[in-house]
Amino acid sequence: MKITKEQFGTYQNGPVYLYKIENKHKTQLNVLSYAATWQDFKVVENGITHSLISHFDNLDDYIKTPYQVGKTVGRVAGRIGHASFKLDDKNYHLPANDGSNLIHGGDNGFQSVNFSGSVIKDEVILSHKFLSADDNFPGDLELKITYSLSEENEVKISYTATSTAKTLFNPTCHVYFNVTDNEDVFGQDVKINSNSILEVDSNKVPTGKILPVTKGYEFKEFKTIAKALDDLKSDNGKLEFDDTFVTDGNSVATIKSNKRAVDFSSDRNGLVIFTANPNDPKKADKREYNSLAMEMQTLPDAINHVGFGNIVLPANESVTYTNSYKYRQIN
Repeated sequence: MKITKEQFGTYQNGPVYLYKIENKHKTQLNVLSYAATWQDFKVVENGITHSLISHFDNLDDYIKTPYQVGKTVGRVAGRIGHASFKLDDKNYHLPANDGSNLIHGGDNGFQSVNFSGSVIKDEVILSHKFLSADDNFPGDLELKITYSLSEENEVKISYTATSTAKTLFNPTCHVYFNVTDNEDVFGQDVKINSNSILEVDSNKVPTGKILPVTKGYEFKEFKTIAKALDDLKSDNGKLEFDDTFVTDGNSVATIKSNKRAVDFSSDRNGLVIFTANPNDPKKADKREYNSLAMEMQTLPDAINHVGFGNIVLPANESVTYTNSYKYRQIN
C-alpha cells in the first residue's frame, strides 16, 4: 500500500492536506483533512482511470458548496426536529440552521473544521476535539475518523468518539456516487435492501412513522435511476429522491453500471439517498442529476422517535461505527 501527503490549500490560516492511498490495483482513495472529506475514489480498468464519486479539484469549491460534497457531517447527520432533544430529563435547544430545525449538527459541525491528520500503517487517521461551547451539544467530543483501502478494493470509514458528558453521535460521509461512464446518473442501477422508508413532513423532518415502500421507493431488485424517478413521479408526483430507507443487516445496497459496481455495508440502520448535481446547481434545478448521495447512518432524528435506533453516547465511553464501500469490476 502506498500513501502520499500533499498540501491542498489553506483553511482558517492552517494547511489543508490531501492524503492519497493507493493499492496494488492502482485503486486510489483520496482524503482531505478539511471536513475529513472523501475527495476521490479512482479505479483503473484496462488502463483507463475512472472516478466513482463527485469531487472538486480545489479547496474553495469544497468550502463554498452547500451540498457537503464528500464531507463528514455530524455530530448528528440529517435533521433534528425543532433543533431540540431531551437527555436525562433535560431539554437541549440548539441554534437552528435549517428553518426551525437543525441539520448535520449545526453550522459548527464536523463539516466545518480542518482535522489533524496522521498516517498509521496503511490508514489515514483524522482527529479533532469538538467543544460543547462550540456547537452547543452536551460534552466535549474527541473524534477520530479512520480511512482505509484494502487490496480487495474496499474503502472503510470508521468513526470513533468519546465525550465528557452524555451526548448524541450519528455521523456519516456525505458522498455522491456515479459509477457510469456518463455525465448524468440516470443509467446507474440501484438496489437497496429495504422494505420501508421514513415518513417526513414538509420540512423533511421525520414524523416518527415508518412506511412500507410503494412503487416509487421499491429497490429490492435493480432499477435504473431513470426508471426509479419515473416510478416516483407516477407514485406521488415527486421529481427527486431525498429519502431515508430503513435497512436491516450489514448488506445495505449496491449501485452498478454494466462495467462496475459498489457494494455498501454498515453497522447502522439507515440509508439516505439524494439525487443531485453538486457540480452544477443550475442543472440540479432542471433535474439534470449527475450523482446519487448514499449516506449510511442511524435513522435521522432518532433521539426524538422510539424505535429509530440509539445515537446516545454515554459519558466517558467510546463507540465506533463503520461504513464500507467495496468496488468490483464487472466483466
